[in-house]
Amino acid sequence: MLRKLLLGGLLLASAASAWSATNRPEGYVTICRTPETCSVSTSTNVAFGASGQFVYKVLNGTFTCTVATFGSDPIPEKSVKECSVPSGGGTTPPPTGSTISLSASAGNGTVSLSWSYSSGSGATQEVYRDLDADPNGRVRIASVSSSTRSYTDTGLTNGTTYYYTIKNTASGVATNSNVASATPSGGGTTPPPTGSITGSSCSTSGAQTTVHATIRVTSGTYDGGCQRFNAGSELGDGSQSEGQDPVFRVENGATLRNVVIGTNGADGIHTYNGANLDNIYWMNVGEDAMTIKSSGTTTVSNIEGYDADDKFFQVNAASTLNVTNCIIHRAGKALRQNGGTTFRVNVSFNRCDINSMGEGVFRTDSSVSTASLTNSRLHDAGTICIGPWASCSQSGNSSY
Repeated sequence: MLRKLLLGGLLLASAASAWSATNRPEGYVTICRTPETCSVSTSTNVAFGASGQFVYKVLNGTFTCTVATFGSDPIPEKSVKECSVPSGGGTTPPPTGSTISLSASAGNGTVSLSWSYSSGSGATQEVYRDLDADPNGRVRIASVSSSTRSYTDTGLTNGTTYYYTIKNTASGVATNSNVASATPSGGGTTPPPTGSITGSSCSTSGAQTTVHATIRVTSGTYDGGCQRFNAGSELGDGSQSEGQDPVFRVENGATLRNVVIGTNGADGIHTYNGANLDNIYWMNVGEDAMTIKSSGTTTVSNIEGYDADDKFFQVNAASTLNVTNCIIHRAGKALRQNGGTTFRVNVSFNRCDINSMGEGVFRTDSSVSTASLTNSRLHDAGTICIGPWASCSQSGNSSY
């Protein structure tokens, strides 16, 4: 019996040791845990994380072991994380190339960023933006090459302060820059909106909820109160993987309004037999922002969304789509009719701000579909009409 107890104790101690070791990098020792206050006596590369996932920051003096200190959450599903330092207590440089120093300067509707590394260089670099200094809720707005050291964010609202960080990832380890802020000025968003293009009035800093199963809106109106709806992993990861589930499914002419789709967009919103979408904000589009899944008329108004790796709107059935007052920035295409299909789609965009399309605005393979773009403003929007549209017209548009 004594032998069994000793053996059991050894196994438990070994398991505990292995578990704790994963909460700090090899060669590091833990000095505190969230949300405790810690202190280092000299500039030290502090690791923050758990379960083998870490971010690093060089700190000196007293700090709190929190996401706010380090600029990002390396593993959101873990509520308790550890702050650890090199076991020798020295100033070992971050494994991703030392610290990143970021500065921001404002222009008329723009913010220009520049950054440098104290040593080493970038690997996978991403630019993040937020409306406050708290890194929770920040949105990735660009991925840039490893040699890039500057970026200009355009189409911003004058008088609003924007906060930025650069995230560099190498060998699975992330390093964040300091937070840099700037406030564009110059008499309004550049250029002045054509016909008051305002997008969504929802803020991204409202209450949040995690969606573990698609919310179905089958009749009447669902008012989200401008809450942020984050897709749980059950719906998908917001990548371009096919087969992800939507956060919302809107059917039979029902209305969805006042909703923010969070940083995991999964497959956005699906519509069946027509729908109405009003005042929707996509923080970081997943597979698609919205997909028409069956025939009907879908009306979309007062919306904005960012960072659709492929397309923003996807149309999979003969239908009519009317979009007014939209802001779509950084997407492959604003709209794509399902590839290879020849059914008729009628699309109209009016008063839209379309910025940074990788390919263009409208794309179809159908010779009977129609599209129009009116009273809109375009920047780096690519080709307006791609494919054999029966009619694809534009009028009253301006470039900036």
